[in-house]
Amino acid sequence: MSAVALLLLTPLVAGFVSLGLRRADALHGVNLTAMLVLAGAQAATMMRVVQHGGFRAYHDLVAVDALSAYVLLIITGIGFTCSLYTRSYFEHYRAQGTISPARMSRYFFLFHMFMFTMILATLANSLGILWVAIEATTLATTFLVNFFKRKASLEAGWKYLILCSVGIALALFGTVLMYLSSVRAMGDVSGALNVTELLQAADQLDPHAVKVAFIFILIGYGTKIGLVPMHTWVPEAYSEAPAPVSAMLAGVLETVALYAVLRSKTVVDAVVSPGYAGNLLIVFGLLSFGVAACFILIQRDVKRLFAYSSIEHMGVAIIGFGVGGAVGTFGALFHLLNHALAKSLAFFAAGNVHIRFGTREIGGVRGLLKAQPITALALLTAGVALVAMPPTAMFLSEVSVITALATHVSGGETIHLGRFLTITIADEARNMGLVSLFLVTAVVVFGGFMYRILGMAWGDPPGEIQQREPWSLAHAPFVVSIGALVALGFFIPDSVGELMAVAVKILTVR
Repeated sequence: MSAVALLLLTPLVAGFVSLGLRRADALHGVNLTAMLVLAGAQAATMMRVVQHGGFRAYHDLVAVDALSAYVLLIITGIGFTCSLYTRSYFEHYRAQGTISPARMSRYFFLFHMFMFTMILATLANSLGILWVAIEATTLATTFLVNFFKRKASLEAGWKYLILCSVGIALALFGTVLMYLSSVRAMGDVSGALNVTELLQAADQLDPHAVKVAFIFILIGYGTKIGLVPMHTWVPEAYSEAPAPVSAMLAGVLETVALYAVLRSKTVVDAVVSPGYAGNLLIVFGLLSFGVAACFILIQRDVKRLFAYSSIEHMGVAIIGFGVGGAVGTFGALFHLLNHALAKSLAFFAAGNVHIRFGTREIGGVRGLLKAQPITALALLTAGVALVAMPPTAMFLSEVSVITALATHVSGGETIHLGRFLTITIADEARNMGLVSLFLVTAVVVFGGFMYRILGMAWGDPPGEIQQREPWSLAHAPFVVSIGALVALGFFIPDSVGELMAVAVKILTVR
């Protein structure tokens, strides 16, 4: 069986097998086995792409290149660490009797369906199938957000469902406009929405229709990414979902939704001026980065704090892709991987803190270094990474994005003041203004974020809190995530580096 078939069939088989199981050990065993198979299939796919280039399969329904293989690396990698963490996380609730065996079974079914839809979105050659897969992620994750069936989680689930459905409807309209432009150029053919076909027929597509289509696609999928002002579902959903689900939403689903935007952007860049889509991304990226920074300063719930951090970092990545070029695109791609590692680690730590202290309120958690030293180390490492401090890899990716923004050239801007006075603002002046705004916002994020993280770590824990955390296999995902974040700050494995280099060319070559 080919690696592509394994990637698609493994989560489907694991999901339906999980529906028939009622023993926790069996469910976790199936889950980890499926994740290992997916990791192996992804590694085989990645090596094939690195050694032989991209390929198509199943009558061009599947197209795999360096960009899709890179996103698959994030999906399977974070999926694996989440599966490792899930066992210890749910053991607490199962021991309390909060979760029945039937609900555990449904959880794993939905989790594997979630994995399947994201993998399908990444492998799909057609923008239509890509849209169907992104819509299916909403159906799977709505029930995961409301897994604990509390009033707040029910409200968060409905808000997530309604807003994302509206966003996906807008993305559908943009996809239909892209199809209409394609049909006029190529005729009514089965591959009219295939990205490979659209790129080949780019010079025949209607540029005005493509421009309008991209606006709807960006706003639609931008809702799933959590871009401002379509972000309002993010804090509620991330705070109410189980910790492993929050990690998948923040680290993986946002990346897959951004991947959908990038696939459309490659078509738009081939049809119209590359600056059109890039400038739209820069605007939404800066807006998301700035607004999220302001809300980080007033958060009192640790999971909502991480939710706004996700909005901020998606803004950074969007800016990098919008600026484009080798440096900006590389920095944005690297930032997606680093953010996925750091944010999943942060939600793992938040889950442990909630179990031990019984609260998500930042003010209710003190003395974490004494009560849970291993979890405290994970929380502090995630915090340092999320504010882009060395030696974590996120420092390198964010510096790359800032460097690209500083050297971005878009032709200058002319302002007419009356009949006789015309002022031209040079690119250098505008760039320095944007960079200064970016750096000031980053300083605000650093102060507000670390103030809350350090406040939870220092001090003495309340008297009723147990002050011990013996080492166990439950801490394995912490080791994997911390090791990856620090190691990537010093070197990138050759296979991953080659994959990223080719993905950069896919996104920058016109």
